[in-house]
Amino acid sequence: MSTRRPHRHTSRRRPPSDLPQTISIPPSSSSSYAPGSSRSFIQTSALLLLFTTVTLYQFTSILHPSSSPPSGGGRRSLLSTLSSSYLSTSLHSTLLPWAHHNLVDISTTPDPTAETALFWHIPKSGGTTAKRLYQCMGLTLAHRVGADPRFGHQNDKELKVFEPHAGKDWRVVNVDTTIRSGIVKAEKMGLVQSGSADLIFTMEPAFAGEKLYDPEHQGRFLALFRHPVDRAVSMFYYLQTATWERTYRPEWASMSVLEWASLPNSEQDYMVHKLVNKPFGEPVTETDLIIAKELVRQRFVVGLMQEMEESVRRFNVALGVDVDVERNRGCMLEFFPEEQLQQQEGEQQEEEKKEEEAAAGEEKTLKDTDNKNSNKHPKFEPDSPEYKAIAERNPLDMILYQYIEKLFEEQKAIIDHYYTRDDDSVLNPEEAAVAAPEPHEEVVEDTRTLSLEDESPLQEQAENTAALIPEQAQQNLVNVGQSFDKSPTITPFFWHVPKCGGTSLQRLYWCMGMSIANEVGGNPKFAQAVDRSSLQAFKPWTDNPGRVVNVDVSTHQGIMDAGRRGFLSEDAEQAEVDFISTSEFTFAYSMLYSPSHRARMFALFRHPIERQVSKFFYLRKATWEPTYNERWQKISLTEWASKERGENNWMVRKLVGKDPTAELVPDDLKVAMELIRTKFIIGLMDRYQESVHRFNVFLGVDESSPRSQQCMIEFTEAKASNKRGKKNDGNSYEHPEAMEGSPAWKSLAQIHSYDVELFKFIRREYGLQAHLYEGKIATETE
Repeated sequence: MSTRRPHRHTSRRRPPSDLPQTISIPPSSSSSYAPGSSRSFIQTSALLLLFTTVTLYQFTSILHPSSSPPSGGGRRSLLSTLSSSYLSTSLHSTLLPWAHHNLVDISTTPDPTAETALFWHIPKSGGTTAKRLYQCMGLTLAHRVGADPRFGHQNDKELKVFEPHAGKDWRVVNVDTTIRSGIVKAEKMGLVQSGSADLIFTMEPAFAGEKLYDPEHQGRFLALFRHPVDRAVSMFYYLQTATWERTYRPEWASMSVLEWASLPNSEQDYMVHKLVNKPFGEPVTETDLIIAKELVRQRFVVGLMQEMEESVRRFNVALGVDVDVERNRGCMLEFFPEEQLQQQEGEQQEEEKKEEEAAAGEEKTLKDTDNKNSNKHPKFEPDSPEYKAIAERNPLDMILYQYIEKLFEEQKAIIDHYYTRDDDSVLNPEEAAVAAPEPHEEVVEDTRTLSLEDESPLQEQAENTAALIPEQAQQNLVNVGQSFDKSPTITPFFWHVPKCGGTSLQRLYWCMGMSIANEVGGNPKFAQAVDRSSLQAFKPWTDNPGRVVNVDVSTHQGIMDAGRRGFLSEDAEQAEVDFISTSEFTFAYSMLYSPSHRARMFALFRHPIERQVSKFFYLRKATWEPTYNERWQKISLTEWASKERGENNWMVRKLVGKDPTAELVPDDLKVAMELIRTKFIIGLMDRYQESVHRFNVFLGVDESSPRSQQCMIEFTEAKASNKRGKKNDGNSYEHPEAMEGSPAWKSLAQIHSYDVELFKFIRREYGLQAHLYEGKIATETE
């Protein structure tokens, strides 16, 4: 249970208790942005955005907008490629685990009593103005002043809220969250868990998000963004005279912008580096750009410096600030007077101010201080040499900023509906729960019949839905009917569906001496066994001929790391690998494979209800698993099955790339069916021996060899015997089954209705795929 905050300033408001905590995103009034519209450039380009690299020409187009595009391309095409939308729920998520679990989604209605906001302070982008505004409003902040030695709290062992200057009526927590060492200290002191701060300021968003928050104490991220060229130019002129800054650069005063832009730049692509938590000495890639975009899209309330007042209005909504309170209203008028709102864009740009002046509390008005620390400097047009030189040094930030500008437009509708009762655009609490979808009639009437003749209307339509498959899946995955002949440009991909015999299958092929890329190669206990500077296959066990590749493809982060190291690409010398194995279907085929090096998919499947029951009993005992749940030991199967536990319709979600909070629709099931039909060599757990024979055919296993025969006896006959005792090679346990028609069965059938329907289809396709092996294997007896 989340810790509730011991105090909140009275000028902040809580969301109405009767409003849903998750809302639907209202459609735009423009037909071109309507959900499902064939003309929506946002939706039609979103998949391409997330799962393709940005070409050299596209970089050139955005850096040199005045250049003439080649035929068939151009700036408009690039902008379409860069676009994404909150209206589309079928996007593949590239959120890193910490962001997925620790941060509140943009579509979730704010609850300031249960979440702690964090403001990413991007230098020279208006962050200090935001800090002073919320300081004026009386919010308790965490930033650099909290650990300033002049106030004597830098060595405190416990959290404390204090006023740096008596009578100033602004408070800080005694930590410095702007730097990494301060964040680590704040983590140890339990800053977020204590509820001491209303708003945290940091320059390390990814580091702070991972260290300070947890799933029980989540954060809401906010940031003001500024055009990368304008920000860089402002920083260049500012640091020429800012003697109080640690990064003061008096030598720049004698340089021109062009000369400065030619120097080695320690902060190239600043925003992307910070969002993916990469050091500036390490270059960022197109993959990092994809991750940064998705993090901002799903987890940031986006503000723009040139839209300062509107941005602050949105921040106020997200923070629960009531601008009708006299104090807050006065602060807004002080920072956004009527005449200031009519100034030109250049005059609106807020600049960094000396923290020393803030800490010392010098008797100056905030406006005078801002003016003193602002620097007048020239602005450069997009066709100027200076603009192009800076843009070329920040290509990914340029793309990210254009994307953020589009997000700023789209987020308005989301934020405006946080506290608005609108039956047409806001879900009621029952709908907002994002629980399992309503089951299809076929599931209600018959959740167990799996004969090959059993076809639902959706199954009948599957043969005509090839166009639904994402373009990248079409390009990166081999079709089922293609020859099984081995190719250096095809690497098999075993989709490991948990509790379906996948662990036993991998051990079978290790027994045969195969080389597999899964999670073992990245296990720290084997770190001394192999050099990670190159891709290698090594033997982790002395008594087993099996090998693993020194990568970990079981997680998003591991997959990205493998991609950066050139795994399965033409850019690096490859280790020998017979197949990869991971549960992360969409992320792996998108990040590791390409049209020039494709995946041949195969998988073992099991009835979804049987799989869920097995998982329940397994995780009651599997103390070594990160998802081990001791609480489940105290509840019955019926009680456990009575409600959704955060993993409804796992197979369909993984196949289409939707996380557990996203709504599933019938088209998702169609896409999943078509992926299975056209891309997967299918195996069934209850047809394990025959399934292994099928896999052996396309993997090129010589079943006549003594080694293969011994392994087959050890791993397939033992599996077929279905013996269960203590933990065995199959990670299996003897456990009760959910009886068909029982309350547990019926509840699970409703919760996992899409997966149940998909499994009917899978079983049918398993029978239809028999022709691929005619004359090669014997059919397993019933």
